Amino acid sequence: MQLATTSAVPGARDRILDAAEQLVSAAGASNLTLDAVAQSAGVSKGGLLYHYPSKDALLVAMLERHCEQIDARCELARAGLAEDGGASHLKSVVIGMLRSNAVRAEVGTALLAAAANNPSLLDPIRQRYAETVARLAAHPCSFPRAAIVTLAVDGLMMGEVWRLTPFTPEQREQIVSELLRLVDEAFDDSACDDSACPGPERPAPVK
Repeated sequence: MQLATTSAVPGARDRILDAAEQLVSAAGASNLTLDAVAQSAGVSKGGLLYHYPSKDALLVAMLERHCEQIDARCELARAGLAEDGGASHLKSVVIGMLRSNAVRAEVGTALLAAAANNPSLLDPIRQRYAETVARLAAHPCSFPRAAIVTLAVDGLMMGEVWRLTPFTPEQREQIVSELLRLVDEAFDDSACDDSACPGPERPAPVK
């Protein structure tokens, strides 16, 4: 499903999405109606439908904006890191997603519930995940550990979205610090085993 384009007056898109998120947080995605969103956002029903012609289109826009906000937090985190190739990128993901309160549990839970009924709502997430895996795979030596860090970040976020994780703030910070340490370890060239990391000038041994 493609995200509906908007040409609304400045601020209208955010007002609509803010209103939708507030309603989803309060009542869940299954109870979200376009009438209620229009009323809460202070726009006409026709104006809402012009930009988001269906409930699914609105949910996709909410999800995509949520991803954009996370991306912005990751970029902000990366600006404060020394450039060291793949390590700085992955560190910015850990910091941006786990140290910036990027996930609002109520909205995340509601959107996941909606996606369970319509898997196409997760298409933007699938695309982003594919891009992440491709980026990690560009560093064969670091790929296994870097992938584990990525999975750990996702696992912690999902556990918090579903309110399953019992970690104290201190324990959570220990986890984040350990993930950052693992990123450094993953991208440590001196620990790279040439036989496990074939490159253009190092063909893999024939068995």
